[in-house]
Amino acid sequence: MSKGNELYEGLTIMSPQEMESSLGGSKSDSYEETVIKPGEEEPENILNPPGDEEIEDDDEQEESEESETEDKDLDPREAKYKALLSELVEEGIISVEDEEELKNAPGSLKTIKDFLNKTVEKTIGEKQDNWKKGFTGAKKKFLEIEDAFTDADQAIMVAQRLDYLESIDTSAIRGNVDLQRQLYAESLKVKGFSHDKITEELQDAEALGKLEKKALAAHPELTNDTRSIVNRSKEQKEAMTQKQIEDQNKMFDNLITTIDTRDHLIEGLPLNKISREKLKGNIINPVYTDPKSGKEFNSLMYKQSKNPTEFEILLNHYDTLGLFNIDKEGKFKPDISKLKKIAKTAAITELDRVIDAEDKGVGRNSSLNGSKKTSDILEKLERMYKK
Repeated sequence: MSKGNELYEGLTIMSPQEMESSLGGSKSDSYEETVIKPGEEEPENILNPPGDEEIEDDDEQEESEESETEDKDLDPREAKYKALLSELVEEGIISVEDEEELKNAPGSLKTIKDFLNKTVEKTIGEKQDNWKKGFTGAKKKFLEIEDAFTDADQAIMVAQRLDYLESIDTSAIRGNVDLQRQLYAESLKVKGFSHDKITEELQDAEALGKLEKKALAAHPELTNDTRSIVNRSKEQKEAMTQKQIEDQNKMFDNLITTIDTRDHLIEGLPLNKISREKLKGNIINPVYTDPKSGKEFNSLMYKQSKNPTEFEILLNHYDTLGLFNIDKEGKFKPDISKLKKIAKTAAITELDRVIDAEDKGVGRNSSLNGSKKTSDILEKLERMYKK
């Protein structure tokens, strides 16, 4: 056999029939050709028949993909806070009115605290409203108008009067002469009539048979006049509050301007740039915030609030030392001479100790000599400082 024929040695050429029988069946056994006869419907797709797989809605798929994308973009820590926030909302611990606000809120501890605070404020407000609704009469009216007054006693009187007037209807006035007299007399008093003039007007109205008509006209006037007292008081209170704010701002601006423009606040103690900024920082910068009221305290205010008794004692002690002395024009003229004496005494004591240590063994009067030397040194320093 030639070399070329050796390549095909061992190979057997099979007929088509033999190939089919070796695969385990004929063409007709391996698959059945589908033939559609006239009048028959086309069979369903057997490769992917309906119902075998759950087909997702396009919108749901898009939302799922969008959610996955958002989760991937979030920082792991932020994602945890977002998940916790959602769980708190689902459990009813946090109530949310605006779903869009919840969705766009950043995932952080601060966000959770903010939503909790809003929920607490809303809950407290609802409880207060329900609590107020539980009252009737003048008590309820007082709770409605108390914020308009600075004086609680005045608020109580107006609430009682308003509740009384609002409880009277037309049918109660008709046929009740005493009530008619009372209402008409009060309306005249509000208008500034004297006692004698009121008595005269009442007699004339009764004589002419017009008392009931006068009383019916007076009732709404009295009611509206009492309501106007509430409105005026509210306006006055708001104006007073606004003035207090303006006065505080003006005082603060004046305080800062004084610090920036004065060469010294106390004679002998000049103000430089560093001392100015330090002084302003002590006034402006808060060091503590009250967790209940949210009020901020600077260093001095905080120390006063921590121990008001001792703070008051120290203020009065400093006043006895002369630190709050004031002249005839109302300007503060602090006297620090006592502080100087205290400092001088301390300095003399220290210098005496040093000089005594250097002059030990000189003689019995060494301490007296030391004190004299010390006094001489301090006097020279003081004269130099004054120059």
